[in-house]
Amino acid sequence: MAIRYNLLMVSHGQRGSASSQKQKEDNPVEPELIDSQTVSQFECKISGIEIAPGETRAILLKVSESFLSTAISIPVTVIRGWRDGPTAFVTAAVHGDEINGIDIVRRLMFEVDPKKLSGTLIAIPVVNIPGFLEQSRYLPYHRDLNRFFPGKKKGNNAERIAWKIFKEVISKCDFGIDLHTAARGRLNLPHVRGDMSHPMVRTLARAFDTTIIMHHKGLRGSLRKEATRAGVPTILFEAGETGKFSHRISGAGFRGVISVLAEMGMLKKDEKKEAPFQVIVKSSEWIRAEKGGILDLDVKPGDLTYKGDTIGSVLNPFGKTVVEIKAPATGIIVGVTTEPLTIPGTGIIHLARLKKTLAFVERSLRRRKRLDEEKMNLKRRQKDLKSKLKKKKLVLKKAGRTK
Repeated sequence: MAIRYNLLMVSHGQRGSASSQKQKEDNPVEPELIDSQTVSQFECKISGIEIAPGETRAILLKVSESFLSTAISIPVTVIRGWRDGPTAFVTAAVHGDEINGIDIVRRLMFEVDPKKLSGTLIAIPVVNIPGFLEQSRYLPYHRDLNRFFPGKKKGNNAERIAWKIFKEVISKCDFGIDLHTAARGRLNLPHVRGDMSHPMVRTLARAFDTTIIMHHKGLRGSLRKEATRAGVPTILFEAGETGKFSHRISGAGFRGVISVLAEMGMLKKDEKKEAPFQVIVKSSEWIRAEKGGILDLDVKPGDLTYKGDTIGSVLNPFGKTVVEIKAPATGIIVGVTTEPLTIPGTGIIHLARLKKTLAFVERSLRRRKRLDEEKMNLKRRQKDLKSKLKKKKLVLKKAGRTK
């Protein structure tokens, strides 16, 4: 695919002179007064439906049929800005039971204003409709849609759905963000995954502003790997657990997507709350149980642990410790199992190894701890002050009644 927008120029802010850019920001123009030279001139079509500049349009993209011979269609919302810019996709629920991303996309659909957008945003809150309806990771016949991209026009059911999405959406974009949660029975720290050897993927990943970025090219057939290979740099945001909404995670994901869109010149940059640190992790491993029993973990996602630390135990049903679990390396916990029962070989903790970046992370965590303590002390002082003022008012009120 030929990319029709220079992303490298956009990501470095080279979209015209500083004075002209500032003039555009300081003097927003109402849609009916916009000069024809500033209006997006690209043709924007999804499934044969054209979207005009300044329009937000909901489209049902037919991807398959049910056993009742009725259409299975994916809801696609296209937000086309008044001004020229990149075209981006944001997808969620490629795995039907991973619903945190749905809330992130829903917020984008309602909060991104086409009058303030340069370029086009294609938002798909639920990619895997059959899986979502069944609250399953899979399509019918137990096929994982995220292993069949870019798909085939005349392939199996998963290949046909993947082909339709790739043809009608992915191939028309300049970059993308795919939103996921952990697999069933696991909980993940919010982090980004991508091929960090790709310059534009690296830019997108850093702009999302998570503390952890996992360098991984992706599995064959996955949306982010195949989109990047096709010339559409794509990152994956991974956070939370299946079947559950989390306001904290959807808020972090929403801010991350907005940050990426701003970095790519599609939205105006605002001051943002930055992550306390950011490291690119090139090596990680799953710590696996060696014994069967009841799992008792002492760590959670985001914890820094050192080689040799006790991070949990396996107990038998009578309460006796069967074995203590030791950290095989120093790193940050990025994922844990939420299942209490385990057998030998069960993945229980996902550990991102830290080597050269360890000292930096330690300093950052100490600084964050100090700031958190200062905030707590400030809140305590404010609470004490309010209590003293309240007591003083009561004393004065009593004194007034006595007189």
